[in-house]
Order: sequence, then structure tokens, then C-alpha cells
Amino acid sequence: MKSLRIHGPIYLLLLLVVFTAFGRVMSVPLWNDTDAHILCDAHELSRDPVSMFAHLGFYFSQPVLQLGFLAQYRLFGLDPAGYLAVNLAIHATNAFVVYMLVNMLFPSRRMALVAALLFAFGVGSYGRVFGAIHQQENLLLAGLHLLVMYVFIRNDYRHQGRVRSRLYLLGLGLFLLTGLTKATSFSLVGVLIAYKAFFHRFRGRRIVTPDVLIFLAAALVFYWAQGRWGYQAPTVFANDHPIEGFSLMSVKNLFRYLNMMFLPLQPSSMLEDAPFYVNWLFAARTVIRTAVALAIISYSFFGFVFGSRAIRFFLAWTYITVLPFTDQSETGQWLNLSHLYLTSVGFCVVLAAGTTGTANLLRARPSRMWVPYLVPLVFVVMALGVTDRLHQRNRVLADQPETIALRLATAASCRR
Repeated sequence: MKSLRIHGPIYLLLLLVVFTAFGRVMSVPLWNDTDAHILCDAHELSRDPVSMFAHLGFYFSQPVLQLGFLAQYRLFGLDPAGYLAVNLAIHATNAFVVYMLVNMLFPSRRMALVAALLFAFGVGSYGRVFGAIHQQENLLLAGLHLLVMYVFIRNDYRHQGRVRSRLYLLGLGLFLLTGLTKATSFSLVGVLIAYKAFFHRFRGRRIVTPDVLIFLAAALVFYWAQGRWGYQAPTVFANDHPIEGFSLMSVKNLFRYLNMMFLPLQPSSMLEDAPFYVNWLFAARTVIRTAVALAIISYSFFGFVFGSRAIRFFLAWTYITVLPFTDQSETGQWLNLSHLYLTSVGFCVVLAAGTTGTANLLRARPSRMWVPYLVPLVFVVMALGVTDRLHQRNRVLADQPETIALRLATAASCRR
């Protein structure tokens, strides 16, 4: 009850912030063909839900996601507003878990709140995950990752990482659910190992401990089972492009993704009617990206050498969570901002740490101590601007004749 009184208002604040900032996305009718496919799949499953349990591959594909869409279809039918409201609620919950995680690792509640608010406003990922039903996969997966991290670290603090504690069993269960949402568990294992490396060495404890080894073994077993029995192309999400191997392009994509968190500009139809200063920035993107990449390398080096353990951990978080997506660009010309959703946690935490730390140094001069908050405010304004542009684009797409025909075809299919 004490924790509820202390942290409950923060959760309500984050819900208010998310729905106030992004609630308008719920007013856009169905505009995406992938979303239409999801609704048709959910309709088919609603007629015979037991059929999805008839094959072994179901247990190693995406049952959590499919059951979630089925439940939402029972509640909302073909109205996308309900699904998008669920997306926003999951995002607000994720922001709250970020607050709890940062509050546990840093001795500053204000910093934890700033980091959570930055994440809630979409800083670093810039709102691409809010406007489509199928993005619930990214939101749900990120939420499970965050919960696993929080429970794992909480168990380490309270029970010294014992594998028989309730917290650990809860974390292991959540970890298995991440695999049943999407098979991307190895980046999570990497983050767990990074936590052990930065915190256990300080405490004089081993890095390789049974709690991490059990997670790694579970990931390997699940990966083997998914590859042998699971669907290689899940029911809802088809992989239209082969994944290329890791190469020098992957290294380039790594820094291009990190650059996107600072300056989310890349070739897009939205640039055609963008303000003149946006096109100026786009024209100078090569120079800007080079400078930002050098700044990222410099900050990462000094952060790992001189930063606190928590800063090192979230820097490692940023690199580890973006690494799985660096080999998925066939041409190297376009990157998916939705891949930055979980990675942006590290970016928001580092930005919040720098802001609150600088403000604390200026505490003796109250008139200036709020000046550092202008930097995160710029990122918030930029995130809201990009999200608004995406919202306007989606609304235009929703009014196109082919999109109207898609909605009619979806409604007709779900009436059968």
C-alpha cells in the first residue's frame, strides 16, 4: 500500500500525458493493410478459438499476441480506436516500468520521473509505434522486456539473485512470454549479463551466476524448439524480406539508428511539404550525422570509463537492444523508427541523467537551475512534431480511395 501511495500518482500522470499527447491517433479509421489482415485473422479465430491450439507450432510462434488480438476483437470488433487505446495504455505502463527501474538504479526520484516522461513523450522513437494496430507487438514485447529487467534486478537486490524466490520465478515466466510474443530473447539475455557485469563486479560477486545461466538455457531451448516446430512465418506477421547477415553495413546501420534518436530525418514523402528548415536540416544530414556519430562514440567511451555503474548499464542497453535490427536493411537507405522503441529507454535515461545532474550543479543559482531542462524539452517538441506529421500522413492515407475500399473489403470479410 505504501508503494501504491508513493508511485500510483506517477502512473496516473503518465497515463494522462500519453493520452493527452497522442490520443488523437484513435480518431484515424483503418488505414493499414497489415492491420486489416490482423482484424480478419482475429475474426476467423473468434469463430473457432480452439483451432489455434490444434498444432504444436502455436506454442512456439506468437500465441500471446494472437490471443491478445482475439480478446480485443471480442471487445472492439472492427473499430481501430479501441486497439489504439490499448496501444497507448501499454505505452504508458511501459513508461511507468521505466520510472520504477530507473528509480531503483539511481538515487534520484526526479531523474527517474524525467526519464519516464521523456519515454512517455516518445523521445528517441518518435511515436511511430502509436498509430497502427500491428505495432502492439513492439509495445507488448518491450513491456515484457522491461518487466523482466525490473523483476530480475529487484530479485538481485532483495534476494541476492536466488533462483528459488518468487520474484525470480515471476521473471522467468515473463521471460518465456517474451519468446511467445516474438523470438528476440537473446538481446534481453545480453542486457541481463551487462547488468551483472557492471553491478556484481562492484559488489565482489561473480558475473556468471545460476540466475543468468537459467535464462540463457531457457532462451536456447526455446529458440531450438521454435526453429524445429514453430512457424517460420507467424500467422499475423509475415517476413517478406530475407534477413541479411551481419556485415559492415550492420556497423553503419548501428550508428545510423543511434543518429535517428537525435535527428529523425530520412528519405520520406513527408519531406515534400515539410517546413523549409526541416529540408535544410535534411540537406545537411551527412555533416550532422558525422558530428553526432563522433559525439556518440566520444560520450560512450567516457561514459564507460568515468560514468556511474547505472550510466554504463544504460549505455550498454542502448547498444545491445539496437544490435538485432542492424542487419535488416536491404538497401541501407531506410530505417524503421519502431525498432528504436526499446532502445530509446537508454537514450532517455542518459538524457535525463545529464539534465538533472547539470541542474543539481546550478542549484546555488535558482534562476538558472531550470535552464538544462530546455534540452530535453527540445527533444519532446521534436517528438510531438514528428508524431503529428505521422498522424497527418495516416489520416491522408485513410481518405484514399484504395484505403476506403480496403475498409469495405475488411468489413465484408468479417460479416461472413
